[in-house]
Amino acid sequence: MMRDWDLALVSRMIFILVLGIVIGFIFFNVIQSSDEKNKKQAERMEEIIKKAAIQCYALEGSYPADIYYLERYGVLFDDNGYYYRYSTNFIGNYMPEVDVVAK
Repeated sequence: MMRDWDLALVSRMIFILVLGIVIGFIFFNVIQSSDEKNKKQAERMEEIIKKAAIQCYALEGSYPADIYYLERYGVLFDDNGYYYRYSTNFIGNYMPEVDVVAK
């Protein structure tokens, strides 16, 4: 037969274990949600850059050689939050490849 203090100790340990599992589950979901948000924001930034490059092509006749030229078309770059890869063709009439990745 268990003593009263043993039963109280087991109850507390079970409570702490369940609480730890719940906190771990919440923490995992917050991190996963944050990663998904960053990925969607990076995809949205890619879309914005591509649209600005197309607008530049339509108005000027060629895609910009430098990604930061797109600031003239209203693109705001967050160099602290994202890595940008912008590959152009030397001819200037092929759509550049754009990749944006959250840091």
